[in-house]
Amino acid sequence: MGLTEMMDRPDRLTDAVHRTLKAAILEGDPAPGMQLSVPELARRLGVSRGSVREAVLQLVADGLAEERPRRGVVVVRLGPAEMRHIHQVREVLEGQAARLCAEAPGPGLVEALEDALDEQRLAIAADSESGYTGSDGRFHALLRDACGNPMLGALIERLHNQMRLALTRAAEAPEHRSCGHDELHQVLRAVRDRDPDAAETAMRRHIRRTRAALEAYEEEDTDSRGNRDE
Repeated sequence: MGLTEMMDRPDRLTDAVHRTLKAAILEGDPAPGMQLSVPELARRLGVSRGSVREAVLQLVADGLAEERPRRGVVVVRLGPAEMRHIHQVREVLEGQAARLCAEAPGPGLVEALEDALDEQRLAIAADSESGYTGSDGRFHALLRDACGNPMLGALIERLHNQMRLALTRAAEAPEHRSCGHDELHQVLRAVRDRDPDAAETAMRRHIRRTRAALEAYEEEDTDSRGNRDE
């Protein structure tokens, strides 16, 4: 192995560990609040502690983990207030991204958005929560990456990482999936028609209703836990 390969290998390994841990967190294992123990993760993955430590720091930068006194790094746990704040910021940022895309949709953007919604329609028909959230994430990512503003895109991506921890809760409700699909079609139509005002309005409406669905889920979950404790 040459020196160049030896120098490149740690970076590639750290990236692979980061991707593995990120995917696991977004699937709910480890769950929010759980500690990310570097020695334990290194043992389970069969890699060095240094690679895991760097990957965990990337997760903190992604907004998926946070450092806690006396506990080390843990998976982020989003409470109702945090989710409300994230959605308030998302509404502004993603509304602007949709506006920019409608002003100048790049080559292939409309077709890619149509493909994402076709995938989502099939997921709804199959009653697939993971299929719905995956296609939803793809639709939002397409707009984020096509908006032409890297700084705006980076801010949205960080919020998306955190929201994916909670989005599956709303996706459990079939009525949310159907409404969400219709709302994203309105965004697509506005981008196709090059109507920035309509695109921003539709995206902001979609995010506001998603926030309301998550808040309703949290309220029901709190009530059910209270009933079990009685």
